[in-house]
Amino acid sequence: MSDSPASGITLHQIIERKLSFLLNNDICPWDGDKSDLGERDALQQMLSDSISFSEKLFEAKYLAEVARLSKRIEMKEDNDDYYESFSNTIVSVLALINPINIYDLGGE
Repeated sequence: MSDSPASGITLHQIIERKLSFLLNNDICPWDGDKSDLGERDALQQMLSDSISFSEKLFEAKYLAEVARLSKRIEMKEDNDDYYESFSNTIVSVLALINPINIYDLGGE
């Protein structure tokens, strides 16, 4: 944590902190199961994109990704914890950018 104004925190820093917590916390230690891997992979991908993408491009890419994953999950008869976790992690970050993203996941 920092004594800097909260208004100075970036999306990149938030994603970086979420990833660090996932991998290094003592509350629920990293065990590398499918849901942990999905969350980790989503955070790593978004962390990388948060550096070079505009807000508009970042949202568009990840809304489309959630729409694609939703179709994939719906078509499968068995639950795939990896892709559900990957998708849920994306939605949690998109909701920080704009709360409407929780409800408008069409990727359009």
